[in-house]
Amino acid sequence: MKKENKIRSLFLNAKSYKLKAGFSLVEMLFYVAILTLSLIAVTQTLLVVTRSYGVLRNAQHIEKESAFSLERMLREIRDASDIDDAGSTVGSHPGVLSLRTTDAFGAARTVEFSLVSGKLSLKENGAMTGALTGTSTSISNLVFRKITTPRSKGVKIEMTMQAGSGHTARSEDFHGTAVLRDSY
Repeated sequence: MKKENKIRSLFLNAKSYKLKAGFSLVEMLFYVAILTLSLIAVTQTLLVVTRSYGVLRNAQHIEKESAFSLERMLREIRDASDIDDAGSTVGSHPGVLSLRTTDAFGAARTVEFSLVSGKLSLKENGAMTGALTGTSTSISNLVFRKITTPRSKGVKIEMTMQAGSGHTARSEDFHGTAVLRDSY
C-alpha cells in the first residue's frame, strides 16, 4: 500500500507539473498585447525617421539650389553696367531681369533671368543657356526690385523656393541685393 500511495503521489505531482508548464489564455493575451505594442512603437519610429529624412533631404535641395542661383544672379548684377528697363519686369511676380553687361573680351552682352515652369532660367544674348535650378525644386515667387539713387543702381531679389510634397514639403524665402558696376 505504501508503494501504491507513492506511485499515486508521483502521478499527481507529474500531472500538476504538466498543467503548470503551459500558458494560460490570459498569459497568451498579455504576451500578444506586449508584442503588438512593441511593433506599433517600432513602426511609428520608422515613420518618424522616414519623414525626418524627407524633410532634411528637401531642405538640402533648397539650400544647395538657392545658394547657386542667388549667387549667379548677384554676380551678374554686380558685373552689369545697366538694367534693360524695356526687357525687365520689376516689382511683381514672375519677375524678369534683363541686364546689359560685357563679356571677358569687352563685347556687349545681355543677360536675362526669368521663370519658366517654376524653374529659374538664364538667357545670354537672347539664347537660352539653361535652368539654374534643378528638377527637385521649384520657385513659387520671384520678384526683382530696382533700386535707383542719384549715384547708383541696384537690384533686390526676393525668391521663394520649395521642394517636396505632402508632409515632407519645405518652402524657404531668400533675399539678396547687389549694386551694379560703376555705381557707388
